[in-house]
Amino acid sequence: MINKNLEEQAQAIFKSWFVDFEPFGGIQPSEMQFIPLQELCKVVTKGTTPTTLGKSFTSTGINFIKAESILDNHSIDSSKFAFIDEETNALLKRSVIKANDIVFTIAGTLGRFAMVDNSVLPANTNQAVAIIRPDETKVTPAYLYSFFIGNWHNEYYSKRIQQAVQANLSLTTIKSLPIAVLKNTTMNNYEKLVSPLFALMKNNEEENRRLSKLRDTLLPRLMSGELDVSNLDL
Repeated sequence: MINKNLEEQAQAIFKSWFVDFEPFGGIQPSEMQFIPLQELCKVVTKGTTPTTLGKSFTSTGINFIKAESILDNHSIDSSKFAFIDEETNALLKRSVIKANDIVFTIAGTLGRFAMVDNSVLPANTNQAVAIIRPDETKVTPAYLYSFFIGNWHNEYYSKRIQQAVQANLSLTTIKSLPIAVLKNTTMNNYEKLVSPLFALMKNNEEENRRLSKLRDTLLPRLMSGELDVSNLDL
C-alpha cells in the first residue's frame, strides 16, 4: 500500500511534467527532444533459455529471472526464480543483468517491469524478458524508469504487439520508444523529485523481503514447538 502511494506520487509528477507541461506554463517546452530509447541505452537485449544451449537448470546458483518473477507492483519475486550454474551464465553473457537495469516482460503477460537492485544479483534471464540498461552519460536510471512508471510506453507498445503462439513485443519495438529528453539542468530538477520516491520504494521492497524471510524462518519453529513463546509478556 505504501509503495502504491509512492508510485501514484511519481505518476502525478510525471503527468505534470510530460503530459500537462505544468512546470512550463502550460506549453510544450522547445528544449524537449524525443529520442529513441535505444539511443539512450548501452544495452537493450533479451535472454535465452539455457536448454536451447543444451544446459539444464540447477537447484541453486545464479538467479534466473523469468517473466513470472516480475510482479505487477514492479518488484521482483525471488521465490519465482530458476537457477543456472556459472558455466551457463558465462555462455549467456549477453543477458547478464546488472544493477539499475530495467527488466520488462515482452512475451506472454506483456508489460510488467522492475528496476534491478543488488539484492537479486547475480542474475540472468530468458527471451521473455527484455533488459534495458540506461547510458548514464545521457540519462540516469531513475529518469528513464520514471517513463515506465508514468505509463509513457503503454499506448506505443500496445499498438505494436505481435501475435504468434503468444503475444510478444520485438526488441526493435522496445528500442524505438520515443523518450522525451530535457536539457541537463531541467532534467536534474525533475529527477530530484522522482528519485527519492523510487529509493523509498526499493527500501520498502527490501524490508518486505527481510520480514518475509524472518517469517519463513520462524514460523516452522513456532509450529513445531521448537520455539516456546508462552512466557512472553505481551
